[in-house]
Amino acid sequence: MTKYRWLVFLCGMLLMCGNLDAQKKDKIEEPQFPGGRKELLKYMDQHLVYPSAMRDLSTEGEVVVEFFVERSGVISGVNVVKSLNKEFDDEAIRLTRNMPRWIPGRKNGVLVRYKMTMPINFKIKRKSGMVRKDDNREYVNELMLMQ
Repeated sequence: MTKYRWLVFLCGMLLMCGNLDAQKKDKIEEPQFPGGRKELLKYMDQHLVYPSAMRDLSTEGEVVVEFFVERSGVISGVNVVKSLNKEFDDEAIRLTRNMPRWIPGRKNGVLVRYKMTMPINFKIKRKSGMVRKDDNREYVNELMLMQ
């Protein structure tokens, strides 16, 4: 009887290992902003509003947001996971919520809800190496999608 228990146990383990191998072969396609990363950067550059109180103080930093790309491509569940301050956080949330529909993600060809993490860097690009109140500054947003 114990021989059969071991045989059943080994067969069960082999089946489980086979299922694990099948899971590794899942084809996952991440959601895409319409037009790709280049268009996402353009969207951020055109729509980001640098908080005026922070601009006057020459404050810079990074806000990290999480959000879901639904199966329809709609953005939902925007949440700040790394805060800088209320003004920057509010702008990062506004910017993310107002993004156009994305091309949704797929797993094995089936549309899926996909959780994304995106840092938004608020940086002041200086035309000269020195910062003065009267210099001409450009406000730049940098983006990198985390995986």
